[in-house]
Amino acid sequence: MENNDKKDSKSNEAPSATEKLSETIKKIISSGSPSEISKEIIATVMAQALKAKDDITLKVSNEMISLVNKIDFVNEFSKFTQNHKFKVTAEIEILKKDSPSKNE
Repeated sequence: MENNDKKDSKSNEAPSATEKLSETIKKIISSGSPSEISKEIIATVMAQALKAKDDITLKVSNEMISLVNKIDFVNEFSKFTQNHKFKVTAEIEILKKDSPSKNE
């Protein structure tokens, strides 16, 4: 009885990649047309590739975030300033405002 409850709860969830693949294989075996087989294979491969891409992107993003969070930017900038000299130059030009037109 407990196993039946688990199966029922899984049926409400989205099918896993393994379940999708097994369904596709069943369709391919039952299908007789090569064009239908090709479409199924292409669709399955594309879906799996997109899922893999999303998984990899998420993992790489999380790794990059954790690396950036470990950096102490104040300390690193302090080290940088100890070995570098800063030179700031500025040019200021004062211009007369145009007289406002009568339409404004």
